[in-house]
Amino acid sequence: MMRCGVLWAVLLLLLAGISEAAKPAKSVKAATPKKPVRSAPKVTQPAPDPISIICAVANTGVIIEDSHSGMKRPPASMVKLIQMLLVSEGLEEGKWRLDTPITVSAHAQGMGGTQVFLKEGEVWPLEHLMRGVAIASANDAAMAVAEGLWGNEAAYLEAANARAQALGMKDSKFYSVHGLPPEKGQPFDQTTARDMLTLSLHCAQIPMIMSLTGQKELTFRPGDSVKSNTNKLLWRMKDCDGLKTGYIRAAGFCVAATAQRNGIRLVCVVMGAGSNNGRFSLAEEVLERGFAAVEQRAVIARGTALVEALTVKQGIPADIKLVASEDVILPVRKEDYPDLQVELEYPQYLSAPLHAGQTVGQLRVMHKSKVLAQAPLSVSADVALDGWRLSVEGGRAQWLGLDRKHEAAPAVAAEAETETEDGFEEGG
Repeated sequence: MMRCGVLWAVLLLLLAGISEAAKPAKSVKAATPKKPVRSAPKVTQPAPDPISIICAVANTGVIIEDSHSGMKRPPASMVKLIQMLLVSEGLEEGKWRLDTPITVSAHAQGMGGTQVFLKEGEVWPLEHLMRGVAIASANDAAMAVAEGLWGNEAAYLEAANARAQALGMKDSKFYSVHGLPPEKGQPFDQTTARDMLTLSLHCAQIPMIMSLTGQKELTFRPGDSVKSNTNKLLWRMKDCDGLKTGYIRAAGFCVAATAQRNGIRLVCVVMGAGSNNGRFSLAEEVLERGFAAVEQRAVIARGTALVEALTVKQGIPADIKLVASEDVILPVRKEDYPDLQVELEYPQYLSAPLHAGQTVGQLRVMHKSKVLAQAPLSVSADVALDGWRLSVEGGRAQWLGLDRKHEAAPAVAAEAETETEDGFEEGG
């Protein structure tokens, strides 16, 4: 009975399997191949021009920091530095005076951008217009000065470009007085940070330029609102006392700045910064790094013997020391100090008489091939003329006691003239 039950169970299972197999299979749709997704074409944006930076010690020209300083770019209003230099040099040469009257033309009145709103026919003294140029970066004032002193814009630009080339600004060409963008199809002013450093180093040596560019405010006319200097480093950095800003879209934000600390003056140029605040922050950082890298060093002390014994013809004594006539103190990069060299220039011998402190040569402090400083080289003590000397007259040699022989005087004079003709001046 049990075996029969098992058989029935097996049979039922078989019938269930047959029934399940008889069911129609579910249809499965074939997978539709996906279309390839095309990525959008990459748009390559031109990389922004790098910022140009250069910084140097003012009185030696030694470069402390340099990055992309040879890149050509517009100077914007920094171009006005060449006008400040030309005007200052003209004052020194007597070509004009600070009170020289300048009449404003219609062309000058029509300048756009930053201005002091000159009116055609107004007459202003040169000094006041230069305040507008240096402090407020006034384009109308710059044009009025150019026309008033040089006659017209073209004559001024000729003078400006000639002076730039004379300074060694080989990558600069100025097409405008003010640095504004040119008309369509016309070239931009062109320069480099290195060239602007060259110009700024010269400007930093001129008291009038430093006085003007160091002023924080200008009231151009009585009752006018106060115009602040465009160089905000004058407020941000207590040591800063110049020089000039510039901005147009093609140039970016630019500044030529100078500062003096502990007797050391540095000059730096920043061109192509991305923002107004950015140029000042960067210039301040560069100047601070410069002051940290440079120190004032006493290289040679006054009276230091640099030549121990130079022969003195007919002298008592017969040789003499040559010494530094003055202290040589200069700002030097700390890393450069061990490599400084002193180069001496003096004659093979001297002729008596000589007096203490008499300049007979020159010393130069060098770093590599660059002259950092110069000073006179002088004799350390008096050298008397020997009372007995050899004179040659008419082919006959004789010893003459000059303290006793009055007739020897013409022979002495003749010999002195001969020495001068041979290139050895009497007394050094």
